[in-house]
Order: sequence, then C-alpha cells, then structure tokens
Amino acid sequence: AVPAPGSRCASLLAMEEDSPIEKQVKELEHQIAHLQRSNAEMEEFLRENTDAELRAAIGENIVTIARRRAIVEDLRKLLPERSGATVVAPSGAAVLSDVDGSMLL
Repeated sequence: AVPAPGSRCASLLAMEEDSPIEKQVKELEHQIAHLQRSNAEMEEFLRENTDAELRAAIGENIVTIARRRAIVEDLRKLLPERSGATVVAPSGAAVLSDVDGSMLL
C-alpha cells in the first residue's frame, strides 16, 4: 500500500529517500568494503604463499580505496547538514533526526 500524497506517512517516506549524492556515497562505501574484504582474503593467502601479482593487486586496491574515500569525503561536503529536527512518526512517537541523518526515538 502506498501512502496518500501529503499524508504523514508519505512525508516520512520522502524524508527517508536518499538523494543522488547519498546513493553515490553508499555505492562507494559498498565498493570500499568489498575492496577491503578482497585485500584481507589476499593477505590471508599470502601468509602461506608467495605471489607478486597478488601483492601488486593489494597495493592497487589500497590506492583505489584511498581515492574512493576521498571522493566520499568530498561528496559528504555537498550534502546539506541535517538539523536535529523533530518529526512525528505515524505512531505518534517523536522521532529526532540526528546530525548524521540517523533517526533517534
């Protein structure tokens, strides 16, 4: 069921939707997590084996991670700051939006 436009539910859903910048940040963070996991797996393998190409791949991933973190940092600067505004949830409970965008009850 889709909330009626203008209803409190629709307003809350609209607030929860990610902006294009937030979506890009999440995608980059997801990529960073995969690169970090990949590096951990390769490092585990290299504890018992020698592979120059694998070692080089780890180095390339480290550079890529650093670049993506810098992009994430720049993108976050473009996001509007969230003011701890109070919103009333459909249940009637007060919900506070924290500075980082998380919802506090």
